[in-house]
Amino acid sequence: MGFMDLAMKRYSVRHYEQRPVEQEKIDAIVEAGRLAPTAHNNHPVRVVVCDTPERLAKAALCEPRFERDGSIFGAPLAFVVCAKPDVAWTRSYDDMNSAPIDASIVCDQTMMQATDLGLGTCWVCAFDPEVAKREFNLPEGVEPINILVAGYAQPRELDPERREARRIPLAEFTDVNA
Repeated sequence: MGFMDLAMKRYSVRHYEQRPVEQEKIDAIVEAGRLAPTAHNNHPVRVVVCDTPERLAKAALCEPRFERDGSIFGAPLAFVVCAKPDVAWTRSYDDMNSAPIDASIVCDQTMMQATDLGLGTCWVCAFDPEVAKREFNLPEGVEPINILVAGYAQPRELDPERREARRIPLAEFTDVNA
């Protein structure tokens, strides 16, 4: 599948089948994240793989509104994408730290790999990072940035016209004054 087909196919899945993701798929997803580019090649991103009931329950505690069947949206797999700001590149002009950007690139690359492997995903930013730090016993200096949940999506009819209507028009996307 070409990249544009992959990008068009991907959507946020909030209902998953209750079947585990095969270890070889988990490994491929993690490897895609590991290979993701980071600013100055500093690699400040670390990932907590949640593939056990205990870890999935901890992830769900980070945003109880999304808890379903002991996990976020009932997904059988989650990745807590964290960053170490002290390791990340910092822009000299304004001290902008690249850690959240690097973590987002890793999250995106893992998300697209999961999609390519036939899995559904949902990128979760609405969670309490303090709960994530506590539940996963993250060391000082490690900040949870995103949670990516994945698994086999429950079958669902997607309306391509509805999806397209929710996208920003190209003319607006390429106009910073819009």
